[in-house]
Amino acid sequence: MPRAHAIIFDVDDTLYDLAAPYRRAFAEIFADRPDLDVDELFKLSRVKSDEAFELLSAGKITSEDHVVYRVQATYAAFGVEVSRPQALAFQAAYARAQEELTLPPETADLLDACVASGLPLGVISNGASDHQRQKMRSLGVMRWVSEEHVVISGDIGMPKPEPALYAEMERRLGVSGAGVWYVGDTYETDVVGAKRAGWSCIWLDRRGRPVPDVPEQPDLTVTSVDALCAAVKALL
Repeated sequence: MPRAHAIIFDVDDTLYDLAAPYRRAFAEIFADRPDLDVDELFKLSRVKSDEAFELLSAGKITSEDHVVYRVQATYAAFGVEVSRPQALAFQAAYARAQEELTLPPETADLLDACVASGLPLGVISNGASDHQRQKMRSLGVMRWVSEEHVVISGDIGMPKPEPALYAEMERRLGVSGAGVWYVGDTYETDVVGAKRAGWSCIWLDRRGRPVPDVPEQPDLTVTSVDALCAAVKALL
């Protein structure tokens, strides 16, 4: 296993459980649909969110259409028609819930251990800069990660797994290669991007997703935050 020289984290569904604010938004907007399985909705929403983000990044849809697409497409798969106003209301409820995010204690403990090790820490995240930074402020991430070591796709002009984001992080940290470990939850962006950059990667597979048929494979796969903490601490 390559010795760690730096550890970089994704944000959404990695530093915190993205399903928690989703459940709150569902309870607020779709309280009349207790027949729907919110956990299954969330799992599919992650796939549809990735699809929508690709369209947005390619300039094929607007920011508002991006929001509407991922909500409507998710619910349509369960036979539920969601109006545009409903989709926007869901997004507003979801955004409010994200403003009240808290970092899990075990994740905070992990970040404390990383800082104590002396290794540089960083964040690479897909999304609009203001939105992602607001979430990081809510989580208190800047207690451990300096602003200089935060790379967001909205600032770079292209999303993971594009190599420019990883190259920018290497420039800021002054390190490269397999000694840079990336921790993320989304295979197609986090694992693929990190491995193409020549980094090592831990895949946090919270949802039991199938492994895509691609050449890029994670160095480690974990399915819980506890397992992630143990894996990262072993690298330290």
